[in-house]
Amino acid sequence: MNSKNAIKRENRIQYYFTNLFKETNIFIELVASISGFVIKHTTQPRIIALLLSFIFFIYLVNYQPYNYTLAIFYFVMIEVFYICFITLVLSEDGYRHWFIKKWGSENEGYLAYEATLGFIFFHNAVSIGYIISSTAGSLPDFIHKGFLYILLVIVCIFGFTMKLWAARVVSIDIYYWKDMFLGKKIAGFVKTGPYKYFKNPMYGVGQFQAYALAALCGSKYGLIAVLINQLIVFTFFYLVEKKFIRRVYQNAISQPVTN
Repeated sequence: MNSKNAIKRENRIQYYFTNLFKETNIFIELVASISGFVIKHTTQPRIIALLLSFIFFIYLVNYQPYNYTLAIFYFVMIEVFYICFITLVLSEDGYRHWFIKKWGSENEGYLAYEATLGFIFFHNAVSIGYIISSTAGSLPDFIHKGFLYILLVIVCIFGFTMKLWAARVVSIDIYYWKDMFLGKKIAGFVKTGPYKYFKNPMYGVGQFQAYALAALCGSKYGLIAVLINQLIVFTFFYLVEKKFIRRVYQNAISQPVTN
């Protein structure tokens, strides 16, 4: 009897460790993917691009830590490139067709597009972080005291959790707008996870951590940068993505998509 209990206990421990290992891998893949590096599609060019981008990030932090002029230029350049790229490529008659023709198939065309968008995602995040760090201390000091500080930490954790949860529920493919790139439905319309409580957690509460981080660092220019970035994403949603959702997913939802 003791032997059977020992085996059951050992199996439970093995089960827990297996699940822990699995969930840890999923977490790492999610964080890497939303940051711009999709691990399952690792290639040598992507690794080189990531390394060069990371070296540039280290350079900014160590050699240009307070160059807010460079930070603003970098942020504006990336934001313009970001909105232009996703709008021009993912529109119904956009350059997604060029990617497919250039690389010879839908899959190869998508991978080339995904690599480019991942590169933009990484620099988008770095540019916002650079504005926050280079203009830290421009907000009143009371933010760093008492309950407000604790509240901001909670908001930061909440926003990051919502973004990861939303990305996991819809999949990284949808996070990179693969359905829009292919111009067709690749999964069901999601109403589970955070989508049960928020209409658009990815673009909405999923951005809260950036606001909280800017506030924690005392950067009013960082707050402005985060707001601009969120407005750009919502602009894309209303002008391009919402039309696609209505056109492709209209049979999967019972009412018009609203936000």
